[in-house]
Amino acid sequence: MTDAQMMTLALAIIIPLSLLLYSNSRITEAKETLRAEIRAETAELKGKISAETAELKGKISAETAELKAEISGIMAGIERLEAKLTIHELEHHRR
Repeated sequence: MTDAQMMTLALAIIIPLSLLLYSNSRITEAKETLRAEIRAETAELKGKISAETAELKGKISAETAELKAEISGIMAGIERLEAKLTIHELEHHRR
């Protein structure tokens, strides 16, 4: 094999390998950039989710308190009716 042929063969091997290595380094760079962006977005989303969760918990607590107040009022009304019924039974249905 002549020197020119050896040089051509060497270049035919070296050039694609060097391009492959360069391409791999660019891919690695892109992966690292994407990972950093994903971490940042994930942190931002976690913050938003935490804020929304806190707001929803507050709303649920307020609604629960309101329902408890309404139930207490209904129970008081039932107790008043039971007392009136007892008085009515004692006054009109003595045995």
